Amino acid sequence: MQRLKESQEALTLIYNAYNEVTPNPLAPLDIDDEDGLKKLLNTVMNRESISHIQNKKALKESTELRSSIADVLLLLDGCDIKEIKAAMRKATAATAAATEAEK
Repeated sequence: MQRLKESQEALTLIYNAYNEVTPNPLAPLDIDDEDGLKKLLNTVMNRESISHIQNKKALKESTELRSSIADVLLLLDGCDIKEIKAAMRKATAATAAATEAEK
């Protein structure tokens, strides 16, 4: 799946960017290991929570990393969120067009 490969490449870039700016680099990344990605996501979320509790600003890269990990996990599960969102937009547009036509 092309989309999975693109998302994994993006995850690797964001992961490296995150590790460059964080004082505590993350464990090595395995983009094909679902359990490892889930642990990584949990770690990133925990770090964000700790920053919030300490009234510190979470890293910008943290949000991007979290999003990228979730995208790869969904794709590994066979669920493409971009396709789902596109289908929802199409359905919404069709409903709006039908409503306008009825007026």
